[in-house]
Amino acid sequence: MLTFANPAALLALAGLLVPLAIHLWNRRPGRVVPVGALRWLTPGANRRMRQLHLTQWPLLLLRLALLGLLGLAIAGPRWSKPAPPLRPQVLLSPGVLASPAWPLLLPTLDSLRRSGAELRYLGAGFRLLPDSLPQAPAPAVAQQAASEWYWGRAAQAADSFPNRPLRIYTTAEAKHFRGTRPLLPARVRWQTVPAAADSGAWVQAAVRPVPDSLRLVVGYGSNTRTIFRNYRQAWPAQLPHALPLPGLPAMQLVQQGRRYVVQPQQPDSAKPATQANVIVQKPLRVAVYFDARTHTEDARYARAALRAAASAFPAGMQLQVSSTLPSDSLDWLIWLSNSPAPAAVRAQINQGLNLLQTAGRQAQAVATSFSPGAYATAAQLFRRAVATPLGARSQVLWRDAAGQPLLVRQPAGRGAEYRLLTRVHPQWSSLPTDGQLPEVLLNLMTPDAHLGAINDFRQLDAAQVLAHASADTPERNLQPATRYADLQPWVALAAGLLFGLERLFARRRTSTATAA
Repeated sequence: MLTFANPAALLALAGLLVPLAIHLWNRRPGRVVPVGALRWLTPGANRRMRQLHLTQWPLLLLRLALLGLLGLAIAGPRWSKPAPPLRPQVLLSPGVLASPAWPLLLPTLDSLRRSGAELRYLGAGFRLLPDSLPQAPAPAVAQQAASEWYWGRAAQAADSFPNRPLRIYTTAEAKHFRGTRPLLPARVRWQTVPAAADSGAWVQAAVRPVPDSLRLVVGYGSNTRTIFRNYRQAWPAQLPHALPLPGLPAMQLVQQGRRYVVQPQQPDSAKPATQANVIVQKPLRVAVYFDARTHTEDARYARAALRAAASAFPAGMQLQVSSTLPSDSLDWLIWLSNSPAPAAVRAQINQGLNLLQTAGRQAQAVATSFSPGAYATAAQLFRRAVATPLGARSQVLWRDAAGQPLLVRQPAGRGAEYRLLTRVHPQWSSLPTDGQLPEVLLNLMTPDAHLGAINDFRQLDAAQVLAHASADTPERNLQPATRYADLQPWVALAAGLLFGLERLFARRRTSTATAA
C-alpha cells in the first residue's frame, strides 16, 4: 500500500497548473504569409486563430511529469510492507534450569515454543536456548546464575523486544533482586519458581563487638521463610577453635594473617556453596572531619547518611563527626575541607586507613549526570573539581555521563585514598538529597567479602516479584509495528531522468525553430 510521510506536501501538485498556463499563454507567433488582398480574411478566421489549443504536447507532458514527481518526492512516498508476526519471548534465568521445578516447567515451555515463542536466557545478550531443551544448565550459565541481577535484566529485555509479549521465569532468591524495581510494561508476565527444596542453614555473619566476645548470625531458610538467630560465646583463648552450631556441619574459627575467619572444618564438605568462609568483622570506625567555615552543611548530610547506613553493618559503626583531627585509629576518614589532608593523616593509609577526600576550591559548573553504582539511579552533577592526572595504580570507580572520572581510588599499602571530584552538598550534586547517599556509602565502605551474598538464601514473596500487569493481559492487542520501504530516492532519481529528457527535447525544439 502506498502512503506518504508528509501528505500535506501533496498540495505542491497544484503547481502543475503553472506550466500548463505558461504553455497556453506563450503561443508561438504565426508565420507571415504574403497575400494579394486582406479582404479574403474573414472575421471568423481571426476568431479561430485566437482560440487556445495545445501545441508541442510531448514536451508539455514531460514538464508536467517532472513537476509531479518533485511534488511526490517532497511528500515522502513509502510502500508499507506486511509486518512480521510478533513472536512472544520467553526468558529463563539460569537458576530456573537447575531448580527442582524444571521438569514440571518443560511441558509449558514446549507448548509455548510450538505456538511460536522464542526461548532465551535471561542474561547478557539474551541468547537463544537450543531446540532440545536441556535437562541441566551449561557450566558457563551456571556460573553466571550466582551474579545475575534480575531487575536490570527485565528492564533491558523490555527495551530490547519492543511490542512483544514477554514471559519471565526466575527464581525468587533475594540476592538476585538488588537495586530499584523498574516499572515494567503490562505485556510482561513474571513467574517465580522455587530454587531448591530447602535452602538449609548457613553462617550469615560473624562479629567481634568487643575483644572478648564472638557473635555468629546463622540463617535458616526455605522456600517459604527465612529466619536468623544469634549465637554468642566468649572469644576462644586458642585457635583454631571448634564452633558447634545447630543445623550446620562442624565449623571452626581460624586466623588468616590479620583476619579471623569462620570456615568449615572439612572444606570438601557436601555443601561447599552454602558454607563459604565468613570474615569476622569488628565495629567499623568512621570519622568525619569538616572545616566549620566552609563544609558544615556537607558534614550534616554525611552524618545523616552514615547514621542511616550504620544499621546495615553487622558489627555496627563507631562514628565521630568533628572539626578537629581525630586521634584514634580509624577504618575510614571522610575529609570535608578545601585543604588537603596533612601528611600525618596520609601516612596512616599504609597502615589500613581509607581516606575519602572531596573537592577543593577549584571547581567548574557542569550540567551532567553520573551513576554511583552499577544498578543505582543516575544522580545529577552540578559542579565538579578539575580532574588531576591519574596515577599508575588508580582505579576509576565513578564516571559522569561525559566519561570523565568522578571517584578515583588509589591503593597504598593496606589502605586506599579515594578522591571524590565533587562535594556532599546539594549545590554540587543531587546525591545528598535523592536518598541514595546511605546506600552509596554502605557499598563503598563494605568490602565484597563482607557482604555475604553467596550465603543469602532469602526468598522474596511472589507479590514482590510479579510485574504490574494482571494475569490476563490480552496479548492479541499488541500489534506489530508496520514496516515501510522508502520510495523517495527512487522518485527523485526518476525526476532527474525526466529533467534530462526534457532538456533534450527543449534543445531539439529550439534547434528546429532556429532552422525554420
